[in-house]
Amino acid sequence: MSDLPHVFDELYTCSRCGLDYEAVTVKGAVRLVDAVVAELPAILGQLPSGVLRRRPSPVEWAPIEYACHVRDVLAIYTLRLHRGVSEDSPALDPMYGELRATRFGYLHASIETVVEGLRAHAKGFAAEVAAVAVPDWERQVIRREGSRAEIRTLRWLARQAAHESVHHRNDIVRSGADEG
Repeated sequence: MSDLPHVFDELYTCSRCGLDYEAVTVKGAVRLVDAVVAELPAILGQLPSGVLRRRPSPVEWAPIEYACHVRDVLAIYTLRLHRGVSEDSPALDPMYGELRATRFGYLHASIETVVEGLRAHAKGFAAEVAAVAVPDWERQVIRREGSRAEIRTLRWLARQAAHESVHHRNDIVRSGADEG
């Protein structure tokens, strides 16, 4: 739940978190995801419950919701990578982040359950990235946003998963800092 555009360019650079897609290799994407997943338990554990479960504004999620979203990003992007290798130019559905947050009760999730999911999904993401053959990183998927369809490479999928992880870790940290 962010003011970020839905589908970034293949070589996007985020003005808010600084992640430069062109500078991120596939292995680098996995390292970024692993670093975020390693940091999040301590970051979440240090937040008072009132901060952890409070949306700072109507257009921002609570820190626990961002952590759930990162967990789901890792699962979904693992599946998207798999589809990109095993299907020809598959059309990918949007994540429906707000629907997921509401329907699956992100706001009430336990830190322990979220952290366990983050770790499992990061391992699955890394395994799927490792399974992609070098020439397959140029294979394409079709991202749909409403009536728009945009073509992206599998390399972009790996970079986008890393970006989501880094960007939303920063959202969580900022939520805690805003309280201080």
